[in-house]
Amino acid sequence: MAYRAGDGPRLYRAAPPESISGGVLAAEDSHLRQVGGSAVFCQQAARECKARGAAGFWANWSRPAEGAMAALTAELDAALSRQGLALWVGEAYGPGCPAAQVLVSSALSGGTLKGRLSEAMDRLGGNRVVLAVERMAADFALPAVSGQGQPLTPRELAALREQHRPKRWYSGEFCAWYFAYEREGQVHLVLYDDGESIRRKLLLAKDLGIVQALVAWAEVKDCVDTIFAAKG
Repeated sequence: MAYRAGDGPRLYRAAPPESISGGVLAAEDSHLRQVGGSAVFCQQAARECKARGAAGFWANWSRPAEGAMAALTAELDAALSRQGLALWVGEAYGPGCPAAQVLVSSALSGGTLKGRLSEAMDRLGGNRVVLAVERMAADFALPAVSGQGQPLTPRELAALREQHRPKRWYSGEFCAWYFAYEREGQVHLVLYDDGESIRRKLLLAKDLGIVQALVAWAEVKDCVDTIFAAKG
């Protein structure tokens, strides 16, 4: 994440670029306030990819896929495609960027991960879906009517497991581990990932025909050897 989109829009370096080479260049939009013509931005993105030997560009936008942002991203998709470069976009931007690779999150609020990925492949095109792995750790007070749990930090998760010493089970539907405990008369269900469950997420995606994934190093550096074991 060494780039950012700024007013204009223009592409700016957000980190020292000397060591960047290959891969996919990533830019975020927190400094972008005004979106006018997009031609210069598209030219800058393509030129930077070529200069860095990158295969493409990740538009890591936090804004809704509408209005000027949707138009900018669609033009970026067309411009990069003409030069043989890939564009990675969030799921909401996928329909408006027909040549782009579309990031589909592993996070679930219901259903199954297999069902979610299969539906996304049918809707967007199987060759365009990239699994975006989000490491899960959440505490659900039952009954969890909203489907939303309380996020847990690694330290909070470890403290719960140390305090309650629960038996854990694996959910094939979520591709995640879970355990239950009781606090003040209410049952809580904790869903969480480790290296093995993330590995299984990747293997599920591979079985479905998804050949690319995005895994954030900061989330998995403690278990990367398990995730990317040679046998898989």
